[in-house]
Parts: sequence; structure tokens; C-alpha cells
Amino acid sequence: MERKNIVFLINEFNNHGGAQRVASILTEEFMRDGHNVSILSVNQQKKAPSYFSKEVPVTLIHKDDYRPPAAIELSSNLKQGKLIKVSKEVNRRYRLQKQRADVKKFFEAFGDEEVFVIAIQVYGMQWMQPVLYQKNIKVIGQSHESVAAARSSQRYKRILSHYRQVSKFLLLTQKDEEHFKEAGFKNTGVMYNPSPFRHLTPPEILYNHKKIVSSGRLVAGKGFDVLIESFASVAEKIPGWTLHIYGEGPAEDSLQSLIRIFDLEERVFLEGQTEDIEASLREASFFVLSSKAEGLPMSLIEAQSCGLPCVSTDCAPGIREILTEYEDSLIAPVGDIHLLGRHIKRLAEDPELFYSYSRNAYENSLKFDKKVIKQQWYKLFEELGGRRDGQ
Repeated sequence: MERKNIVFLINEFNNHGGAQRVASILTEEFMRDGHNVSILSVNQQKKAPSYFSKEVPVTLIHKDDYRPPAAIELSSNLKQGKLIKVSKEVNRRYRLQKQRADVKKFFEAFGDEEVFVIAIQVYGMQWMQPVLYQKNIKVIGQSHESVAAARSSQRYKRILSHYRQVSKFLLLTQKDEEHFKEAGFKNTGVMYNPSPFRHLTPPEILYNHKKIVSSGRLVAGKGFDVLIESFASVAEKIPGWTLHIYGEGPAEDSLQSLIRIFDLEERVFLEGQTEDIEASLREASFFVLSSKAEGLPMSLIEAQSCGLPCVSTDCAPGIREILTEYEDSLIAPVGDIHLLGRHIKRLAEDPELFYSYSRNAYENSLKFDKKVIKQQWYKLFEELGGRRDGQ
């Protein structure tokens, strides 16, 4: 394959979100194959590390950490004398126009060469308008969350506004793609997230760790309070088993208080952010996802790639595209503390079931292998390559 120019359009390149993690995995694979990869980032977090290698060039749209306010209508606010709001909106529009010119200049550096822009978050699309219809620029839009999650935010309106026009709009699941087809989109497709690793450990070794793990930002939407209470409901019946939660966030204090209330300080541990999730998974037995809403959770994909059986809430269409219930996993309704607890107990108490689920989890994880996903991206590039308007 000839050398490709690939640009990732990102909100904050050094944010530790799932979208950034996926983009960093793909970047590493594309660069290993000799392609020219760069990042166009709207903002950055101050003094925060990045998933991306330092070899990847990063261009910032807002070099002064400017955070644009939400757009407002001018005339009604003028009539109401809201001059501060009007001033901020005028400044926002001026900055947007100037930075769109900067983005156009960024792409002019490629000359007439073909460029594949992967917009991993829709927010950045507002700066792409000057180059959206250039023949050599192919924009691929992505949504890293379910339709249900997007609809509860401004992102859904942005998707409807910006992603109808791109060369390809990629969803995480077939069900989400069907939603946008019904909404009139003609450019949809499905692309799974890749796992950064795949490692087989004998199920007997995993089981003997007697360690249940979960991971994610410590926020209400991840349902870690439900997980802790579920574990508490069966803890006496599975002696020797411990629960370890990896991540940081504003709910840490309340979760620690919950652990104390259930007198589980010696059984449940908030481990903080891990720099090596693969090592943490290889030292675990099985994984539990307790979220209220997800897209295609990287945490489940990574767990299965290490041969871990999974227990999960049925929190998104993507759950059942990763997991095969009663073959490699057990699934409970969102917020069902008692069933989640029974699933945890079942896997902990039944080693033969655990061994079977572990072997199936590893086998089923192949479809998320980074080399498999990379080839699907190359197929898409070839499909879009050389396409001209009207063809």
C-alpha cells in the first residue's frame, strides 16, 4: 500500500478518554507501516501526559487554551441588553473565522496529496468547514458512544449537522448505524475499536488470582456504587476473592465511604489510575462493567483480549457485539444489584464454568485484534481514495 497522509482531529489529544486511546493504538499501527500520521487538536490539558508517542506531530487550534462558549443568537440578546453575552459571541465568531483560516493553512501543507482526516469527536468539525469539500481531503467522522448517550448532549445535534457531509460516518455498532440510516444518512458504516494487546493466560492461573477487576473514570455514570454493593451482597459467600477498581475521578471519596459502610476495606480497593492496564488484567480473574451507558467499551474488549470472562450491565447495544452471553460472559440489567451480585458469585464459585468462559473470551476477542481492525481501515482508505465529488 502506498504511503497515506492520516490526520486525527481530536478535542484534546492528551485527554485520557477512550477515543484518544483508540486513536493512539491506530496511530502506532499506521506509523509502523510507514504512513504519515499527525494530530490536529482543538485544545490540550495542562501538564497532562498523552497516550500518543512523542514522535507524532501535534498542531493545536487553540494555542492559548481558549475554550469557546456555546453559540448564541445576537439580535435577541442585544434587545435584552445582554452586552457581555453579545461581546463573547462576537469574539467567538471572530476567533472561529480566524482559526478556520489556520486549519486551511494546515491542510495546504499537504499540497494536492490525498489526506484522510479521522474526526474521532464531532466537536472539532466546526473548524473543518473551509476544507470539507476539497477533493483531496476525505473526512471520516466517528462517534465513540451509543446513540442513547449522544442524544442526552449537544453532540447529537452536532452529528446531525456535520456528519451528513463527510465521506464516511462510522458507528460502533450495527444498531447505532441503523438509527442514522433511518435518519436519512447515506454514508454510514461500522468500525470496531481495536484492542492494544492480546495475551493468553491459562484459565486455571487466572482463576487462582481470585481477583475481580473493573476500570473507568470514578463518576456516577460508571455505576461503581452498584458494583461495590453487588460485591458486598455476596462477599461472605466467596471468601478470598477481592475487588479492585482502577481509575480516578470526583466520586472517589463517596466510593471510599461506601466501602467503609460495608466494612470491606480488606476486600475492595480503589487502585487509582494504572499506567499498565494489560498487566493489571493479566493479574486478574474476571472483569465487571457496571455502567449506566456506554458505546463499545474498550474495557470489555481489553479484558476479553486477556482471556478474562466478563460480567456486564446491559448498558448499550455494543455490549452484545462484544460479549456472547452464557458463552463468555453474564449480563444483568442496568442497576440490578442483586443479579449482578449473583453473576459475580456464580463465576467465583464455579471454576469449570470460569475455564470455559475464559477460553471462549480469548477466542472471541480476535475480531478486535488491532491488526484485524487496521486492515479494515486500509480497506476503507482504498474505498474512499481517489473519489471525486459527483462520483
